[in-house]
Amino acid sequence: MAEHFFSKHISNDLQELPLIAEEVELFGVQADWSAAIIMQINLVIEELVVNTINYGYTNARTGQIQITINSNSLDITLEITDDGKAYNPLENTLPDTSLDIENRPIGGLGIFLVKNYMDTFEYAYIEGKNCLTLSKKL
Repeated sequence: MAEHFFSKHISNDLQELPLIAEEVELFGVQADWSAAIIMQINLVIEELVVNTINYGYTNARTGQIQITINSNSLDITLEITDDGKAYNPLENTLPDTSLDIENRPIGGLGIFLVKNYMDTFEYAYIEGKNCLTLSKKL
């Protein structure tokens, strides 16, 4: 069973997202993921990193975010670690998707999509860092 590993440190700057998306796409191709899986993993990373940047760092403080992916023929494990303020995005209230589009509040679908695309989720705050681990069966 071939193992594939990806690791990238970025600063808490939204301008780094396009580069990460490109690198994850190349990694996904090398790991033999389908185009749909590549899109899903990129969306999950983007949603979680944007939330981290927007809500985890106050007063324009510079921070570091670590993105790690382990993949084999059975599953994908994604880890995102940051040094922002303690925050578990998985505790967000999920939107009511039964409402008509006109009656739904704007936003709030990102974590809903993350939870739909991934199979397991774990959050811990360890030694001043948010540690989010997600996995997806292939």
